[in-house]
Amino acid sequence: MSIEQQQGQSQQDFLRQAKVTLGLTWDALAVAAGIEPRALKNYRMPDESQNHRRMPKLAQRAIEQLLEAHARRNRKKAA
Repeated sequence: MSIEQQQGQSQQDFLRQAKVTLGLTWDALAVAAGIEPRALKNYRMPDESQNHRRMPKLAQRAIEQLLEAHARRNRKKAA
């Protein structure tokens, strides 16, 4: 599910939710997604921040894939 498809969820909320769901630190999330930690920090900044950057589709998809893999593992554990 893309950021735009998530009703009312900001980029910052998406990233925060991914971090919590995966149980990772910000730096570990960046490494797992193949994103530079400094870039991830800019993606998490509030929209009105001078340092805020819109997350590229490639980075967004990498995080979505981490979340999908996590969900699959949890479904297997529950079965």
